[in-house]
Amino acid sequence: MISEYVEVLAAKLSFDRSLSRRVRQEVEDHLREAVAVDPAGSALEAERRAIARFGDPLDIAAQFATLSLARQTRRAGVAFVLVILGIFAAMKARIAWYALRQWALSDDMRAVGGVVASIDAYAFWLSLVVGVAGWAYISICRTPATFQPSYHKQLHRFFVLCTVAMGGLIASVISDGVLTSFRLFGTQVSSDFFIPVFSMAIEIAGASVLAFRIRRIRHRVASIAGLVKA
Repeated sequence: MISEYVEVLAAKLSFDRSLSRRVRQEVEDHLREAVAVDPAGSALEAERRAIARFGDPLDIAAQFATLSLARQTRRAGVAFVLVILGIFAAMKARIAWYALRQWALSDDMRAVGGVVASIDAYAFWLSLVVGVAGWAYISICRTPATFQPSYHKQLHRFFVLCTVAMGGLIASVISDGVLTSFRLFGTQVSSDFFIPVFSMAIEIAGASVLAFRIRRIRHRVASIAGLVKA
């Protein structure tokens, strides 16, 4: 009976394989320990009592999934701020490199470059301010014992903030790419290209990882909402 119970529980959490495996092992260990210290009746009866005390597998799955989701969203909020700060550091390193190498924009690109730089600055600060707001908001949200409509609404607000911040971050990275291409255009390829290209690679990788992580959490929210309704 315990094996069947934990299989059902693991199946309910199949949208998150690592969580499913961990919960299956923890619950099975707990139930078998409960059976081992139950002195009354047969082993089968002891298993039945242990399972009855533990509760419905659907409710247990929802509780574990909600706690895991709360940890992931808070970590995503921290990751958002760290990635934005990392991109800021890459931008500053690239600008310092341009100053060191006296690598200025050409006269033809200067006017357009000024417009793109303004867009870049506004987009970056938008992403930083909204990203910090999203991290602060999800950090103070109380985690319920199980997935509830009110918590679903809180997560929706968090994802709205993430979407706005992500939009600003993408606009900033694109602007950085345009400005970098202006600097490199018409310049002979040399080792001087390494810092600008490498710093842009860091920005693109950071934004991509962040977008993937947010998308993955949104998928888990939808899966848990479906689990609760099941």
